[in-house]
Amino acid sequence: MSKTASPVPSEPRRRSRWLAEMALVLMLVAGFSLWLSRHMLNSGEPAPAETLPAVPAGTGTLQWPAAHNKTLVYFFAPWCAVCKVSMPSLNLLSGDDLRVVVIALDWQNQAEVEDFVRSSGFQGEVLLGTAGTMQRWQIDAFPSYYVVGRDGKVLHRDRGFTTPPGLLLRTR
Repeated sequence: MSKTASPVPSEPRRRSRWLAEMALVLMLVAGFSLWLSRHMLNSGEPAPAETLPAVPAGTGTLQWPAAHNKTLVYFFAPWCAVCKVSMPSLNLLSGDDLRVVVIALDWQNQAEVEDFVRSSGFQGEVLLGTAGTMQRWQIDAFPSYYVVGRDGKVLHRDRGFTTPPGLLLRTR
């Protein structure tokens, strides 16, 4: 009985297989993302306008049309571990064309929100949302975020952990 080695696939064949596997993974990730965001406001829908208390004091508004080309509205809860890990990357995004606003939901008191924001390292605008905010924006999990155009229409929506490059691509 002779032992024969299995043939080694050619380089083009390996490359084709790798591309097919990557395409499958990307389709699965995209499908999962669509499934997660299925209950959120749809792209093209108008985003709600809000006037909410700001942290540490004052008020903040989300009004349309906006001064910036795009607004990233990021919803978090102070008990959310994924939010704490992903919020520092939001510091990299704010600029002339993009306003970044984070809205706390499902919080007990303002001190809890302030402690969370301080420990997360986020340095931008923080608003205190309400149960009504949660309902108007159709938030049912954390973190959730929307990218809203100057005209107030939702451009992109998603929830769950997102990498800095992923957020950058969605906001450009």
